[in-house]
Amino acid sequence: MANEKIYPKGIMCFPANDGAPDFVLGKVIITLNDLVQFAKENESLLSEYKGKKQLKLDLLRGSKGVYLTVDTYVPKNTTQAKEDGGFKPPSGEEDTLPF
Repeated sequence: MANEKIYPKGIMCFPANDGAPDFVLGKVIITLNDLVQFAKENESLLSEYKGKKQLKLDLLRGSKGVYLTVDTYVPKNTTQAKEDGGFKPPSGEEDTLPF
């Protein structure tokens, strides 16, 4: 399944229009009913963070512009990933941030 791309239903990406500024990558349109239905039918693709369900997506660039796929990566240590959201600062850096 790692090589199989899963495209979320209810989300469409379109390349930027000709003449759009360089910082515009494209347009994303979300059809909420279709996206909610996709999430209900594919609960195994959802992750959880701080008690809330999430659908992780990868934003990719292809020959026809930008597109989204479902992020199916599963960390080896799933307990740690669930506890800290998958991010852990390097040892000794926990309290060194200026904010």
